[in-house]
Amino acid sequence: PVPPRASGGFALARGAGRRRRNDPESIVEEARASDLRSSVEEERAEEEFAADVVLLAEHLMDIRDACGAEEAVFWRLMPGGADHPETARLVPAVWSTADAPRPAYFDTARWGPMVSWANEGGVVVFDTDTDVEAARCCAAPVILDRRPIGVLSVTAAGGLGMPAASAKQWMPRYAAQLIRLLTLSEQRRESSRSMRQMAALFKTLRQLQQHSSQEVLGRFVCDTAMEVTSATAAALVRWRADMEKGSVRHTTDRFRHRAPFPLDGNTLVSEACRTGEQQLHQNAAHYGPSISVFEAGDGAWRQGPIGIVPLKRDKGVIGALVVAADAEEAITADELETLEVLGTVAAAQLEIVWEIDEVSKRARQDALTGLANRRSFDEHLRRLLNEAERFGQPLSLVLADIDHFKRINDTWGHEAGDEVLRRVARALQEGVRQVDVAARYGGEEIALLLPQTSMAGAADLADRLRRAVAGRPVKFKGEEIAVTLSFGVAAFPTSVRTRDGLFRAADQALYEAKAGGRNCVKVASGSNAQEAT
Repeated sequence: PVPPRASGGFALARGAGRRRRNDPESIVEEARASDLRSSVEEERAEEEFAADVVLLAEHLMDIRDACGAEEAVFWRLMPGGADHPETARLVPAVWSTADAPRPAYFDTARWGPMVSWANEGGVVVFDTDTDVEAARCCAAPVILDRRPIGVLSVTAAGGLGMPAASAKQWMPRYAAQLIRLLTLSEQRRESSRSMRQMAALFKTLRQLQQHSSQEVLGRFVCDTAMEVTSATAAALVRWRADMEKGSVRHTTDRFRHRAPFPLDGNTLVSEACRTGEQQLHQNAAHYGPSISVFEAGDGAWRQGPIGIVPLKRDKGVIGALVVAADAEEAITADELETLEVLGTVAAAQLEIVWEIDEVSKRARQDALTGLANRRSFDEHLRRLLNEAERFGQPLSLVLADIDHFKRINDTWGHEAGDEVLRRVARALQEGVRQVDVAARYGGEEIALLLPQTSMAGAADLADRLRRAVAGRPVKFKGEEIAVTLSFGVAAFPTSVRTRDGLFRAADQALYEAKAGGRNCVKVASGSNAQEAT
């Protein structure tokens, strides 16, 4: 392909995505502002990059002068996509002409094909004719470890200042010098970057003890993961090896899903947690829309690499760090090793915070249904009533009772009754908002607290839930168990004027729903109950 005209040396040098670590051609790629999160670090990276570009330009000036040329240009080989490698192209990365927005003395129409031939053939190419003794253009491939990474060209409209034979001998040497300079510059930048990464890790170690909230700790760990890698998104996963299941505890903005949410078993992250092995997938687009990162077919990351690093403690894997980036190959195996160090540093504190949270959750959770227990319900009720009074917003309470639950136990056994309770609890939990509270109040009775919800809104919700449960019989050991619910609805201050009367009003409405034939919704309004179905 014919190289396009440049639109600016520094801009072009930053125009491509970041490549593999220790790859010298990355010196002329995009400045890695995304690698660093603080403004001070970004400024330092920009200064280092600008210094490298200046160094390269000065070296090209030396080559230009040695060849008696008007201009020397390093053309970087930009690879094509994974599905279309034939789209690889050469672009001018750095040139010797100071302060020029593009190579000033390169005739693209005449010499562009020669630069391409030098790259494709891996040989030195000349432009000579009978008008001048010396070549007007000489192009030599720049090769690293038998892999072409670009082309070095020198040009002069009136002919170079050295014979073609000398140019043929020296141009490969100049290309080799360019390789060494690129390598040294990249090593220096990587050393500087490693120092910044280590500083970030030490900062993490110092600050971890300050974060006792799992939400704050999760955000801090994800932000640090992006700081020490090239990632533009990060997520933190909690894994229970004894149960082989997990949950996503924190996600940054670029992921499509907002935490917390359960982790599906048949996903990339679950597989990494089960095996304890790191994963690096360089292009999520390879999987298409069916990619499963957190949930089956979630397409959580559409383009670019995804890295997964399991978090390990003595008992095994306790979670995972997930990072993703937009640019092709932006995340490297070396960066995952750095991320593993971060995970090792953070895992101990994460384990403590998670275990404390789970102990607290178990103390407030019904073991059978997973809903809040009565103790937790009472705490939420007091808090929400205080907020309703303070802000003048309604608070609705819905009580649901499984119809003929004793008959279900007597007919199919208590194991079936437990399964019915679990299914009903799940249906009600899925039908309410995150701000709502679903609790098993006792036996087969479930209570729903709905903040900032009117009586009418609560009654409508109760009826939707009633119809949803009635429309889905519970399957148990090959049989279907028909399940219906009765609902009682009350609201503060609509149906009751005192805080203590809210539960009694909803319970009375539930009693009337049971007495009125079951599988219905009754709302409390003063001393009267009205049917809402």
